[in-house]
Amino acid sequence: MNIIGIGNTGCYIAQKFEQYKHFKVFKINNDLIPEYKTPEEYELKYEPVNFDIADELTVILSGEETINGMLLRFLEQYKNLEIKVLYVKPDVKFLTYTQKAMEKVVYNVLQEYTRSARIKFMSIVDLKLVSDIVGKVSLKERQDKIYSTFAASYYMKNMFENIESAYEKIIETPPTYCITSLGIMNFESGEETLFYPIDNVREKVYYYYINKETLNDDTELFEKIEEQINNKFSENVTISFAIFESPHSDSVVYIEHKSPYIQA
Repeated sequence: MNIIGIGNTGCYIAQKFEQYKHFKVFKINNDLIPEYKTPEEYELKYEPVNFDIADELTVILSGEETINGMLLRFLEQYKNLEIKVLYVKPDVKFLTYTQKAMEKVVYNVLQEYTRSARIKFMSIVDLKLVSDIVGKVSLKERQDKIYSTFAASYYMKNMFENIESAYEKIIETPPTYCITSLGIMNFESGEETLFYPIDNVREKVYYYYINKETLNDDTELFEKIEEQINNKFSENVTISFAIFESPHSDSVVYIEHKSPYIQA
């Protein structure tokens, strides 16, 4: 799988995938292309960046960075491939007027591209919400932990989609359910923490990653999971879930919410 980070934030997160097998990481920043002052210059002066990619790619970026002026021209180079986007929603309170305008354009255009199927899906993340999962860590470690947690969640989602489960009830997802958010659910309490509060959710997917001992010995495990899932149903929302064996001592549930609608 190919990961492409664009800009400082995108490249920082993309770097976290280098530890995982099967991910090939590329970075587009001002070490690779010239630095310009405006998005318009990045677009007009863009020269094709040719990576050795033949099948699919996941692009990671934060919309306020000026370098995103070249984004659409870059995506056009790979329009015949399957493209996915991990979009980092910045805290707009700390953006300049120009950055806010840039972020709004990139965010909306990418969603429109996704709705029109030019992008397979767009997963949105608010890093402030990821920090709730990370908990209390030192200031020096905070950013690295947040980026690593987000990268790990996307890695796990891909792994679950490509390995055999112990048990599953999976509903085929309509391709229009393409605006998504990842998250984590506490296995004991059922409390969910989404990386972004998706509106008009139409599907929820739960990946139970259960430690081997519990999976083998807990005779009430299925009833507990079934009760949790039943409590998650709501009007117009479908649910899929799968159970996998974890080599770790703790059990955790990775989640994904999906919507066919443009997000604010």
